[in-house]
Amino acid sequence: MRLPHWELPERKVFLAATLAVSAAGAARWRPGVAVAKPAALAALAVGVARGARQRSGIDNALLTAAITASAAGDYFMYREEFATGAEKDRQIQTGATMFGLAHLSYLGLLTRHGARPTRARLLSRFGVMNEVTALLVVNAPRLLPVLGTYGATLATMAATAGDPVLTAGDPGDPTRRLPLGGITFMASDALLMNRRYLLRGTGSRAVTEAAVLSTYFVAQMLLLDGMDSVSRSSGRR
Repeated sequence: MRLPHWELPERKVFLAATLAVSAAGAARWRPGVAVAKPAALAALAVGVARGARQRSGIDNALLTAAITASAAGDYFMYREEFATGAEKDRQIQTGATMFGLAHLSYLGLLTRHGARPTRARLLSRFGVMNEVTALLVVNAPRLLPVLGTYGATLATMAATAGDPVLTAGDPGDPTRRLPLGGITFMASDALLMNRRYLLRGTGSRAVTEAAVLSTYFVAQMLLLDGMDSVSRSSGRR
């Protein structure tokens, strides 16, 4: 199934920037990460901006808030990657707070368009995040108040994005990839935390960092494409 929008120049920029930041992250090349990371999200933002006139003002505000908070989260997580000691913990908590705000914005848009999390979807998503919680309990319980709250917010957003009410379009509709976007976001975060606490070898950390960054940007693409499509199809409210 072909993903949408690949004929647009910003989607080509997104692909190039995602490949570049994944490679730079694996090599721990700080200047490369500093340039490519914001470029990838900016390219997605340009794609979202194209549909602004076809969306309601509230949906535009929610998507803008999600992208802005994600950009802030990217910045603090970039700082976290190259920090040490207590500073590393401060940066990850601030980054998680920013991404939590982004997920709340996504959640607001999803619920506006009728999506609701079921008990079964919540249990499955929280099950994935429980492994991360266990890592924190063992290695860094001081981070649990912030990162635990963030994980619960992400799991709830992902469960809501999986509501079939959103995916009623034809097989090529981007809304059909919303469930995958939420799951991929959780996978990226789980990889990040496992890299932080379990992986010690340079080679394995490099591969995992590339996977963290690439899955994160793929998740953002799937979520933003899907939410853009949901919002446009509903028209102005």
